[in-house]
Amino acid sequence: MPETIKVEVDEALATRFRKRAMERYGYKKGAMKKAMEEAMRRYSASGRADWAKLEGVLKSDKDSVWLQHHAWDDLD
Repeated sequence: MPETIKVEVDEALATRFRKRAMERYGYKKGAMKKAMEEAMRRYSASGRADWAKLEGVLKSDKDSVWLQHHAWDDLD
């Protein structure tokens, strides 16, 4: 079942995205939809975390900013 997602994005980013969508999928109806679905698939498929490995890393006396920048370091 299709779902509608409404977001506000930077105007320059939206313009670049529209241009790339039309270049890739043509200047026709549905190009933006295809491009957005592809972008969402790529974004949601990447960066899968192994939460078991993260558990020990996240239990730390460091502040949240430090954790945000370094929590993934131990996984490499």
